[in-house]
Amino acid sequence: MKFKLILIFALSLFVCSLGFAGEIPKVVKTKSLILSGKITDIKSKELLAGVKITCADCKKTVYSDLDGNFFIYLETTDENLKLEISQVGYSSKTLNLQDLPSNPSNLQINLASE
Repeated sequence: MKFKLILIFALSLFVCSLGFAGEIPKVVKTKSLILSGKITDIKSKELLAGVKITCADCKKTVYSDLDGNFFIYLETTDENLKLEISQVGYSSKTLNLQDLPSNPSNLQINLASE
């Protein structure tokens, strides 16, 4: 009886240890970005309200306010991040993270009417 208990204990200890024998998860470095600025019409320089700013990779969408201002906070692991800026009646614009200035807190985005 004592041998059976020791055998059951040893086997259960072995089976439990298999659960921890998996691959160690890799540390993923995320990059935090705060992008903000104004969106205007390229010809009239009028501030545009309700412009949709989408980061498909981050699954995040914001809209510009009544004064054309926008603010978006992103956390990403991808250096090839793309922002899609669109408004009804205007041509859409795509911005790559790599093309943005080193201080993306005061972006000036101009959209052309269709």
